Amino acid sequence: MKKFFQMLLFIPKLLLKLVWSLLWGLLRTAILLALVLLGLYFYAHHSSSQLASNLSVVFDNAKTYFSSNQGNVLGDVSEGLESLQTDDYSSYSGARWSTNSASIYIDSSNLTFRQAYETAIANWNATGVFSFVLVEDPNQADILATDYSDQATQAAGLAETQTNALTKQIQSVTVYLNAFYLLSESYGYSFERIVHTAEHELGHAIGLAHDDTEDSVMQSAGSHYGIQETDIAAVRELYGL
Repeated sequence: MKKFFQMLLFIPKLLLKLVWSLLWGLLRTAILLALVLLGLYFYAHHSSSQLASNLSVVFDNAKTYFSSNQGNVLGDVSEGLESLQTDDYSSYSGARWSTNSASIYIDSSNLTFRQAYETAIANWNATGVFSFVLVEDPNQADILATDYSDQATQAAGLAETQTNALTKQIQSVTVYLNAFYLLSESYGYSFERIVHTAEHELGHAIGLAHDDTEDSVMQSAGSHYGIQETDIAAVRELYGL
């Protein structure tokens, strides 16, 4: 009889042991993954490298996604806006124009975007470290400033830079403002923040990369800051001024 009861108890004990081993293994894996993600998050927000900037964009996208999918999607959409990335950008490190000046053509029929670009151009020109020269012929422009509407991306803007890989000299740039976010009342972009987004994209057109180490117009997310002294200093260093 004793052996019979031992046999009856053996199977539950075995199942309990297997379940405990599985749960403990999952817990250890979750702890390890959390530590890795924590390390990557710290690196992404405390380094100025291109890899750190890319990681920062990934974390910001994830934060925006989970924020905008909690509870009522329409009601919570504004909570994820703080993390909406300014743009999706990559280029050769240290890429720049041959001089601290470039011609630009505004190719947008939207009055808000035209005014935002014009204001952003004037603000950069006022720093004295780079000169954007407005032209009336797109064929004479080094930089094309335009717009698009795309809800498939989490970017409020975009900069496409053509660079000579050997000389690291910028050959042409097209910058975009994303109307889907910037002109939608749901996302709450003020004209000032649209201007900051335009300043950010023009910063890329100059040759600046993302800077999440301090207050900067080149922060990868948010577009909360205009051109700062740190941005002016970055242009001076890039062009040896």
